[in-house]
Amino acid sequence: MDIGKYVKKLNGFADWEDKKKVDYIAYFLTLDDSTSVVTATQIEKVFYDLDIKKYSRTSAYLSEESSSKTGKYLKKKTGYRIERSVFDEIKRSVDNEPKMVVVSKQLSELMDKIQDSQEKSFLSEAINCYKVEAYRASIVMVWALTIDHLQKYIYGNKLNEFNNAISNDSNKKLKQIIQYDDFSDIKENKLIELMRSAGIISNDIRKILDEKLGIRNTAGHPSNIVVLGTKATEFIDDLVNNIILKF
Repeated sequence: MDIGKYVKKLNGFADWEDKKKVDYIAYFLTLDDSTSVVTATQIEKVFYDLDIKKYSRTSAYLSEESSSKTGKYLKKKTGYRIERSVFDEIKRSVDNEPKMVVVSKQLSELMDKIQDSQEKSFLSEAINCYKVEAYRASIVMVWALTIDHLQKYIYGNKLNEFNNAISNDSNKKLKQIIQYDDFSDIKENKLIELMRSAGIISNDIRKILDEKLGIRNTAGHPSNIVVLGTKATEFIDDLVNNIILKF
C-alpha cells in the first residue's frame, strides 16, 4: 500500500494534531520491516508528498519522546523506532478505521433527517464523540437528546393526557406539569411509565426506552463494563429512528 491509500483510510487525517500525524506516518514507514527505523527527514518528506504542511517540531518531538521512559519512541543508531505497545495500538486503530468511517457516515446521515436545528447540533456533537471512540459520552448525550425531545413533544401536544396520568398515579407527590421545567422533578423511569399510562407511547416503545435507559445508566457511571462501538451504534440508531423521528 502506498502512503496515499494509507492516509485515505484515516478519517480526517489532514485535520489531526501534528504529533498524531507523525506517529501514524512513522508507523507506516516501519510497518513492513521489523528492523527499520524512521528519521525526521523521512517523515517530513511524507508531509510534503501528501501536500500537508509539515510539523515544524518533528525532530524535537521524536527526540523528546525517546528520552522519556514512558515515551513513544526508542532511539537507535540511525533513527527511531516506535515503542511496541504504541505500535500495536496504532495498528488496532488503523485496522478499525474503515469500519469506523462506514459507521460514522451511517450515523451522520441520521442528522439530515432531523429538522430541529438545536437537536441536529446536539446529535452532531454526540456523533463527534463516537468518532473519537468516546462511546460512553455519545450514549449519554443521545439519551439526553431523546428525553428532551419527548418532553417537548408532551408539552406541546399531549400535556392534558400526561397530566391526567399524573393525577391517576399512585404517587401523590407527583406534581402537574405547568411549565416545561417541571419535567425536571420527574425521574426518567417514571417519565417512561407515565407516558405509557397516558397512551402517548406504545408498549414496544416503552420496552425500547427501558432498555436504553439501562444502557445509559451503565455508560454514565464508572465501571469495568466495556462499551463497544457496536453497542453505541445500535443505541443511537434505535433512538433516533424509533423515537426522535417518530414523535
